[in-house]
Amino acid sequence: MAETQKTYGTLVTDVGVQLITAATMQGAKVNITHLAVGDGNGAYYQPLPSMTKLKNEKWRGAVNSVLVSEQSPNMIDIVAVVPSSVGGWTIREMAVFDEAENMIAICNTPDTEKVIITTGAAGEIELTMHLEISNTGAISFVIDPNVITARKKDIDDHNSSPSAHQTLFAKKADVIELNTHVNNPEIHVSRALIENYDIVMTELIGHAENQILHTTQQQKSEWTTGAQAAAQAMKDAVNALNKCAELECRVTRAEDGIFSNITGNPFLVSFDSFDGVTLVKGIWNSARQRIEC
Repeated sequence: MAETQKTYGTLVTDVGVQLITAATMQGAKVNITHLAVGDGNGAYYQPLPSMTKLKNEKWRGAVNSVLVSEQSPNMIDIVAVVPSSVGGWTIREMAVFDEAENMIAICNTPDTEKVIITTGAAGEIELTMHLEISNTGAISFVIDPNVITARKKDIDDHNSSPSAHQTLFAKKADVIELNTHVNNPEIHVSRALIENYDIVMTELIGHAENQILHTTQQQKSEWTTGAQAAAQAMKDAVNALNKCAELECRVTRAEDGIFSNITGNPFLVSFDSFDGVTLVKGIWNSARQRIEC
């Protein structure tokens, strides 16, 4: 068959029509949960409403997201992502299934090669199946958030978004600011400076306790006692010298009175005390404390 005669499209299967009609009558819904792809047994074909499964299914996965088409309110875009870990075949058919594994709709597709990432090519692929029905309210889609697959493009777009990681950037900024604060030598003392302080303090303590350089408290006390004793000795020596001078004066006066000829040159000699002196000549006047010859 020539390529120009090939047509592609989606149709609701007979089983799908019956289930949607019953759901509409009963006020219930048909829950679509999975999307499957196949290779059509290696050739193009046009699907029939009577089909209940793909000709040659290759992969089935949970529905990743569902959007109402902007072109028509009755058209639903069902999206699934085939991971990079599966492939090695060509996609020619797709179908969606409900929770009871009933095939609700089927479509054929242009040949789309599904490679595996180990071949060196980007193996991830996003598939969108357009489903048009007259009563979209009779269909619901069960999407498990635990199995939603993010495309590599989604991750790249997320990582490149300036607003995607604002919280992390803020935390990183806090960490950078904290590190700047901690390493600021004007605020905190560095470890090297602390070690220098320890060395200086050790040397200072050793200097202060060095008895060769500094006197001990006992030595200071002994020096004080010695200084006091020296001062007292000096005082005693001065007193002794004064006594000696006084005695020398008294002896001189006594010698003058005893050994000098004073008959022709009378003079007056006064004594504070006459103790120890034997009067040989003259009269001792105790009232005037003198010897009268």
